[in-house]
Amino acid sequence: MPTLALLLVALIWGTTFVAVKTALAEIEPFHFLSLRFTIAALASLPLVRAEAGFRRALLLGVPLGLALAGGFGAQTLGLTTTTPARSGFITGLNVLLIPLWGAWILRRRPGWIPTGGLFVATAGMWCLAQPGAGGWAAGDSWTVLCAVFFGLHVVLLSKYGTISSSGAFLFSQLATTAVVGWIGHWVFEVSGAPSPAESSIGHTANLWTSVAVWRALLLTGVLASLVTTWLQMRYQPRTTPVRVAIIFATEPLFAALFSVLLWSERLGMIGWIGGGLILAGMAIAELDSTRTPAASS
Repeated sequence: MPTLALLLVALIWGTTFVAVKTALAEIEPFHFLSLRFTIAALASLPLVRAEAGFRRALLLGVPLGLALAGGFGAQTLGLTTTTPARSGFITGLNVLLIPLWGAWILRRRPGWIPTGGLFVATAGMWCLAQPGAGGWAAGDSWTVLCAVFFGLHVVLLSKYGTISSSGAFLFSQLATTAVVGWIGHWVFEVSGAPSPAESSIGHTANLWTSVAVWRALLLTGVLASLVTTWLQMRYQPRTTPVRVAIIFATEPLFAALFSVLLWSERLGMIGWIGGGLILAGMAIAELDSTRTPAASS
């Protein structure tokens, strides 16, 4: 069940790249981020209970929310100057960082079989991304930073995801990200300070009537923020960071698929070979689960 649940998380994430890229033609990056996570935080309120561990859950959610804010903020900025598929590929580089963060924070040495699957999946991502083709855009650099933050968030969630008062823990993460988004919106998009994005971005004149913006906000706010974070909290601590990394390596494959279908990007044969290598990496990692039980955090 954890594998299927986390695979669903990767699938949902993969659907968001084209939606966000389309919305950014009409709304600034930080404004989009702030609205997205405000919607997610409000939607999570029915899950909050005043129960044992409530205050601790709120406090622990703050550093995870900051990691989320760094990841989604950098990713959203990156999408102003890179394509949906390429953003998905580079975001997937966080699978390289999850075991490294895990070794440092969790003191957990990855096994040889899952690590082998990780390398196979990483080779698949490089095939998909086709390094060097088309040069390196500023948005690609932002997306690398996003992968660093996402890898950190995965490991922190593995460490603290089993605490009580999970509703408060979830709300705290989403609300913290929303607050960071509103601060970024005010500093860079309202007060007139130079924006970190180096390209022309959308404006919010038609925000309230834009179908593309609100479709993207609902998709990312409810499904890709609230539902996916809840699934991560529930199922991610039941498996190992390396296996989580392998499962999340399918996100670029889903992103590429939706980018081809909805954005008319073309990957070519080598791109689809890369997707096959990612799935092969997942299969290799699962071989280990039949020999040893998944470690609990």
